[in-house]
Amino acid sequence: MPYEVIIGDDSPDHLTALAIQPLMQAHPDRIRYVKNSPGLGQAGNVNMLFDAAKGDKVVLLHDDDLLLANCLECLVDCFIRNPDIRIAFGKQYIITDDGQVSVERSEGYNGSYFRFSPYEGSVLTAFEAGLGQQIPNNAYMIDAAIVKEIQFRTHDGIMELGNGCEYDFGLRLGLAGHKMYFTDTYTAKYRVSGNSMSNSVTDDAGYQAFRMIKDTPVHSDRAREIRRTRLQERAPVAITQAVNTGKRKDAWEIYFSKWYYKRILSLGGAKRLLYLVFK
Repeated sequence: MPYEVIIGDDSPDHLTALAIQPLMQAHPDRIRYVKNSPGLGQAGNVNMLFDAAKGDKVVLLHDDDLLLANCLECLVDCFIRNPDIRIAFGKQYIITDDGQVSVERSEGYNGSYFRFSPYEGSVLTAFEAGLGQQIPNNAYMIDAAIVKEIQFRTHDGIMELGNGCEYDFGLRLGLAGHKMYFTDTYTAKYRVSGNSMSNSVTDDAGYQAFRMIKDTPVHSDRAREIRRTRLQERAPVAITQAVNTGKRKDAWEIYFSKWYYKRILSLGGAKRLLYLVFK
């Protein structure tokens, strides 16, 4: 049982307050509800939760995702068995709007982020784990002192981060060298739905991640391979999102970059060319 549950409500209505009222009545000393008025935005809301946490460990959970019953016990055990780590996380099931789990999709998803048996433990360095997004965007357990120091940002000194603040946070955890531990156990469910931010025409998380990965220096063969793989993976969505968010020049640069040019003559390349020209 967690020491406390803090709910940060950044929505414009009171539906969340109504939904959690029975839980708050049942656990008045354990659940804290904070209504942001006006709203703080994603980064501000998360930082508010980080600052409000009283315990020595923090688990961040998005409102559309779920922790499995074994999650907290499993992640706490990682810290007990490995007292030098600062962050622990497991695998995530991919679920749909109605909560259905796709095991095949889940295995592929976790595999692409180095969340499978050969990487159990602290195989990747903190930097490699942050660069390659081995650390998930939520459902990780982390020392509270870290999140009170390294918080979400809205600007990286070059431009607004938009929805890329999650990747920026994970990358900066890695750059700071905070040792991470991956347990090859499912601990959470990650919802992918038609209403997800990742499916929104205003989403720029893929573009922002591409930009940050491209601009991050790497100094080892494995980090270079992770960087290359991630840039090639993210180039298609980065092009689309750059166009959608008014960064057409950047979209053209990515289209003709070494990370995408081999796909120019493919069907996807032709579609993106038309999107670049006519969108």
